[in-house]
Amino acid sequence: MIGIARKCALWLLAMALIGLVSSAPAHAQTGNGACINDGASGTIINSLADLPSGQLKPLAASFFLDPDGTVDADSITAQRFTLQPCQGQFAIPRSPGALWLKFQASNPHEDEQIWGVSFMETVMDDVTLFQAQDRKLVQIARDGRTIPKAQSDNDRLQTAVSFRIAPEGQETYYVRVSGTYAPAVTPVIGSVRLLSNWSSTFSAISALMLGFCIIMTIFSLILFRQIHPRFYQYYAAYLIGMFFVTFLYDGWPHIIFGSTVSTVQWKPFVELASGLVMLANIQYCRILLTIDTDPRQRKQAVFHWLTGLGVIATIWAMADPLGWGTPVSILFIISPFVLLYVAGRKIFDGVKQAVPVFASLLALSIGLFASLYFFKFPVSVTTTSSTFELIMMRPITLSYTSSTIVEAIFMMVAISIMINAMQRQRNAAVTEAIKLRNEIDVSQQQHQPALPGADEAGDTLDALLASSLDKTLPPPAGQGFLDRATRAVIENVGQRGFGAGALASALGVTEKTLGRRLKKAQGLTPAAFIRSIRLSYARDLIMLRQFDTIAEIAEASGFSSVSHFAKLFRQEFKETPSEAFKSLELL
Repeated sequence: MIGIARKCALWLLAMALIGLVSSAPAHAQTGNGACINDGASGTIINSLADLPSGQLKPLAASFFLDPDGTVDADSITAQRFTLQPCQGQFAIPRSPGALWLKFQASNPHEDEQIWGVSFMETVMDDVTLFQAQDRKLVQIARDGRTIPKAQSDNDRLQTAVSFRIAPEGQETYYVRVSGTYAPAVTPVIGSVRLLSNWSSTFSAISALMLGFCIIMTIFSLILFRQIHPRFYQYYAAYLIGMFFVTFLYDGWPHIIFGSTVSTVQWKPFVELASGLVMLANIQYCRILLTIDTDPRQRKQAVFHWLTGLGVIATIWAMADPLGWGTPVSILFIISPFVLLYVAGRKIFDGVKQAVPVFASLLALSIGLFASLYFFKFPVSVTTTSSTFELIMMRPITLSYTSSTIVEAIFMMVAISIMINAMQRQRNAAVTEAIKLRNEIDVSQQQHQPALPGADEAGDTLDALLASSLDKTLPPPAGQGFLDRATRAVIENVGQRGFGAGALASALGVTEKTLGRRLKKAQGLTPAAFIRSIRLSYARDLIMLRQFDTIAEIAEASGFSSVSHFAKLFRQEFKETPSEAFKSLELL
């Protein structure tokens, strides 16, 4: 019953989230600003205070929806505009449709003013500003993702168009807006100085996100390069996907390369990157949360279901056959909550890395929930002269960016904890295997005939533990020194420069003493001893199924050349690493 209740709770949570996303605003939403009276002229007058730092306020305007995008500037004045009863958001048709805004601006100051019109939503394909002159419209400014730089009046990330208004003048303006991911837009009017500072701050936040993704990707590849790729490849894929989502969505191709690709054309690539982020998140959570579990008891059905739904949702969102919103976003929001529940269960099961995984997913879930909440219930835009207040009026960007950064950092901690634990377990297992194999060799030298099955007993750790070795035999002279030398080599086995000098230093003896004691105990030089330990370590890695390829085994064992490693392995064990892999598959 408890399990059924939990499943029902998860389904209810999913349905609630889907309901919130699918019920995103489709019509003009009202704000808490002062409502305007329905004047007979159908126009609304906007004015700004003369402040040193500039000012911004909601744009009061009437609107006209052009679903097909066929109404041009010559015929727009003949259309009937609807007076917006309260300041706030305006619905905008899907591309190629357009939204027309009509407003009046009045300059009560004694000098000429330069004001601008922008939007709380950053993604705009085309924003064109017209001024009514002699019963016709004259284009005075244009900006957007599809506008070439030579024709644009703004070179910043934030879309904006500006106009000049004479002292004590009053003019009528029209704005045509098209191409955006959002179903509604929130226009604002402000001083060009404040709009410039706002755009610079937004650009800095976006650039911080991009830089973080690049740095963490490089850092993870360097830090985890000697382990199995599956332990970091999904994490790197997550960061790379997040980089491209931010890079494409925020419009960096237009700023850097002068791209004029529209949001409709970018949408499949944005959805693909979003799907990559979601699937990578699911996969590295699966690895982190199940790596310490008995393979026979690993319950990965939830990960398989989420992965399957993620693939389907990504393909559907890229094709978008019915013109729906984005199913990837829905699943992108739901999956962290499901994974959060799984991570919580793993904490009670004693999985150490589940704690930072839970923390990272909690941060991501809070950020996504905040973004969803503020998308559904946007903060009212009020008159302000502060860039910080402007950013806080659009908390979606800040909450999403901060939660993603915190989430990625906690995941890095989780991967590090898991790797350290696995490294200790692997070194302990291989050390024990080599020690028992050496004891078998000593036993064979002291007892004639050789113990039955001694050669086979050294093939795998399980066989070693099951052998008939008499553990009560007193250790030969120098066995303690050999054990310490073996452990020292294994602890540094991945370091290719670890040689006789480094081993002698680790044991606290001179190289001459090291060579003499190894020659007496094993009949080997320090270089040969280290090479023998590396080869035994490599063989045990194969037997313990720690890696999948010969190149990974060679690198983990400290060999720089795969071919040289294979040659030495064949000389030592009378079989190649490939043959060892194949024989293991037959067991």
